[in-house]
Amino acid sequence: MFIDLRLLAGLDFVRGAMHVLGLKQPAHLYLTGIVASQLVSNVPAAIALAEYSKDWRVIAYGVNVGGFGFMVGSLANLIALRLSGDRQAWRVFHLYAVPALLVAALFGWALLFLVM
Repeated sequence: MFIDLRLLAGLDFVRGAMHVLGLKQPAHLYLTGIVASQLVSNVPAAIALAEYSKDWRVIAYGVNVGGFGFMVGSLANLIALRLSGDRQAWRVFHLYAVPALLVAALFGWALLFLVM
């Protein structure tokens, strides 16, 4: 997975798309870490973003916050929900995890950009 993501991150069209996001700006990097985690999970998002920025602190905050929200935000969410065997757990999980994503995103923003 790590090798494949690094190769994918190096493709010209991916580089072009990432350049448009303005990842040199910490706020853009933070928000991209959160959104990317919702799409591909937080570990792959961190690997991909590390190809475009060395600001490990902002990447770490973004992808950790991105572990909340939808079940794909963290592969651990998928594993735990699948192990539960309860079909209702998916709905209940999202009732808590999506608001937690919003709260954590604001809290992380404050820690990164207002306090530190």
